[in-house]
Amino acid sequence: MNATRRDVMKLIGAGALGSAMLPRVAAAQGAGAAVPAAAAGASNAERDLTIVNFDMLEEEARGLLTPGRFAFMGPAGDGWTYRENRRAFGDYPIMPRRLQGISDAAIDVRTQLLGQGLPFPMITAPMGAHGMIHAGGEVVTSRGTGAAGTLYVSSGASNATMEDIAKATSGPKWFQIYMNRDMEINRWLVQRARAAGYTAIVLTADALGPGQSDEFIRLGRPFPPNLRPGNHDPARGGRGNFFELKRDLSFGDIGFLREASGLPVVVKGVVHPQDIRQCHAAGASAIWVSNHGGRQMDGVPGAISTLRDAVDAVAGRVPVVFDSGIRRGIDVFKALALGANAVALGRPVLWGLAAGGAGGVKNVYAHLTGELRTALLLSGVAKVTDLRREHLARI
Repeated sequence: MNATRRDVMKLIGAGALGSAMLPRVAAAQGAGAAVPAAAAGASNAERDLTIVNFDMLEEEARGLLTPGRFAFMGPAGDGWTYRENRRAFGDYPIMPRRLQGISDAAIDVRTQLLGQGLPFPMITAPMGAHGMIHAGGEVVTSRGTGAAGTLYVSSGASNATMEDIAKATSGPKWFQIYMNRDMEINRWLVQRARAAGYTAIVLTADALGPGQSDEFIRLGRPFPPNLRPGNHDPARGGRGNFFELKRDLSFGDIGFLREASGLPVVVKGVVHPQDIRQCHAAGASAIWVSNHGGRQMDGVPGAISTLRDAVDAVAGRVPVVFDSGIRRGIDVFKALALGANAVALGRPVLWGLAAGGAGGVKNVYAHLTGELRTALLLSGVAKVTDLRREHLARI
């Protein structure tokens, strides 16, 4: 067994790979005919999708996955948090206003995030190993995100290099780092990201423990180790061992990343108000409220349940990004009404990537934007920046 295979299998055995790697998909080709996963491996799809809803898109992706590869995306533990991410949105029904004199033309979903103008308040969350889903990997996801006009957050666990990902998108981009035990590798990574045109560093704080579903374990952990973390691949100018992950993250790491990169640092995966206040005191330029889509630790609250207290802890001093469980335009509406400045999409982007490549990713954003615009119109709200807690029935 070579060193790379040992590293992957050791990490899988420890359960620490978490959401850094996601399953391989055999995708629809051309007009949409499926290619058997065993024969084709990754998708080569590149087409526009007609999306009815993301549940149906998920089922399309499920049909293109082998059971083990689909199970690798599954929830941690009993999946309670995964389900709660969706259920908890129901705790915040919308209180629409009527006769507000608002037309379709008045609806404005534009927003700003760390000084960057966005056409709508949705961005692509950092997710690793897109090469398991599409032959073009993160380059294709980045291209689709850029074609949609929004921000792409590149995972430190990408199969493509950060430079190739950066070149593929016409939109803004941030780099997410899984910190290494070797601090000089961390310094090198973030300086490399700045040179490639990334404008912020995202420190993920909640991906330190087990992230495997029971079903994935039952199936024998069928994770193919042939795809390498692109930023560390020596054949592409990389160095360091991605799997030497730093477990003892601290608030001091925020300052280190700011100093090393010269860029704003966004802290992802913090939900406790005291942690959020300490992140701000340590120099965080934005807070990202998330429970990693229920893939890391089961038994924690649905992410939307923690958003209001997180926003109160931030007290308007820095932007707030939210993810975990977004499936509908009304979900975006509710998160923004609770105080988030933007939401990030995870699984829906990958489902779109599997079924349609860059076109599918772009279509995911077009679909969700359309639903958000309808929610605003029917609620009597003209602009996403006007959303407040008063637009929810119970807070």
